Amino acid sequence: MFRNIVLIILGCLLFPEVFAQSGMALKSIALRNAGYSVYVTDAVDGKVLFATPQVSLVPASVMKVITTAAALEILGPDFVFHTQLGTTGKVNAETGLLEGNLVLKGGCDPAFYSEYFPEHYRGTFEAWVAALLKAGVKSVHGDFIVDLSQLNGSSIPGGWLWEDIGNYYGAGISALTYSDNYYKIHFSAPSQTDIPVIISKTEPQIDSLTLINKVLSSEVNRDLAFIYGAPGSYSQLVEGTIPKGHSDFIVRAAMPDPAHIAANEFIKILKYNKIEISGKILFVNKSPNEAITLVADKTSPPLRDLLIPLNKESINLFAEHLLREIGRARKGSYSLDSSIVALKEFWHDKGIFLKGFYPTDGSGLSRSNGICPRTLSEVLRYMYLSKYRDDFFNSLPVAGQSGTLQSAFKGTRLENNLRAKTGSMTRVRSMAGIFTSQNGKKVIFAIITNNFEGTQDSARYSIEELLNKIYSQDSALDKKSVAH
Repeated sequence: MFRNIVLIILGCLLFPEVFAQSGMALKSIALRNAGYSVYVTDAVDGKVLFATPQVSLVPASVMKVITTAAALEILGPDFVFHTQLGTTGKVNAETGLLEGNLVLKGGCDPAFYSEYFPEHYRGTFEAWVAALLKAGVKSVHGDFIVDLSQLNGSSIPGGWLWEDIGNYYGAGISALTYSDNYYKIHFSAPSQTDIPVIISKTEPQIDSLTLINKVLSSEVNRDLAFIYGAPGSYSQLVEGTIPKGHSDFIVRAAMPDPAHIAANEFIKILKYNKIEISGKILFVNKSPNEAITLVADKTSPPLRDLLIPLNKESINLFAEHLLREIGRARKGSYSLDSSIVALKEFWHDKGIFLKGFYPTDGSGLSRSNGICPRTLSEVLRYMYLSKYRDDFFNSLPVAGQSGTLQSAFKGTRLENNLRAKTGSMTRVRSMAGIFTSQNGKKVIFAIITNNFEGTQDSARYSIEELLNKIYSQDSALDKKSVAH
């Protein structure tokens, strides 16, 4: 009996034309002509509880399930990134003059000075200055070299949209990522609508930055301003709208060059402490040939801690850094191509279903990604059986409680029960995770929807309703209900 109910529900979602002809009302007109695919399994024995035909679809941010799970397995939960400060040459013990260079080596730490770990990084630059003074360095008769050799290739994956890459969530990675690679634009908006707004300042202040401001005030009470600019460009166009009547409205934009901004902030601390550098500031993609004496080594929080904001808040920057670290660990290369090959090979070696798997980034921001829900479900089950299970699943948002699921499943039995990674972008809504059913069964699921006509909320509610049905009726699901 229940098998037929489930088939009807999913049929309405996945094959609306067929069920409409038989007199069954559509769940939502917004789902007409949309693409859907679903895969539901028992976490313990792997039994397929329900599956529609597997279709490779754009996953959005549920792509992070694949990347973060692989990173945890390959690197381990205690893995840390290193950002290092060192010197070349010798220090004159009497004068404190360093006859050599000051070297800052970027270690591809995605969280360096991140807003998600303020206590961990607060005072790092000051501590480095203290370490220099302790080493006897009072001035530098040489260059300040910023070593960016640890990252090669483009910082922006293919398939990212022009309207994304200038905004904070589309910031590219760097060997010296700094402060989440975004800066803040402070606007002042009049109380009238459709009036040009004023940029009061940027934070931090970025020398040579030119902002072409075409932002207007609006009745709409949310940020609809977009920043357009090529990676590395100090000329950016800002257009769209912000809410009217705000004296200090903040819009976050991708930094044009995080390494330069980080270096400049450190130099300010050096100058404040009267440590002068007589030479040039050099940004290099090859490590210096001279022997380097390590002065300070700043490590990131362990990977298990990085995964929590990454998955709960869906941080694209963190995910892209982890993808490149996978490439380094398995291929000895930080290049995007090598990293994607390494990701695919890892899951292939674990026996994961990879038909229709077309990764082009690690975060899911690219619309060129393709994946079947079965792949997501199998990776989730692999992690359920992994020794790192708790580290992984503790990083996922909790329904009705945290992250991107904070407002989802409110008042249902899945609130504070279901953990899942979500994904959303224009005409894409997806979810993949785990919950305990009414009968005490651990259920793993993955659902992807593409090209629906309505709002994000309409797609989200349909997914929530389906999962609530499965929660209460899982014992009736069996392989007879699997559509191959």
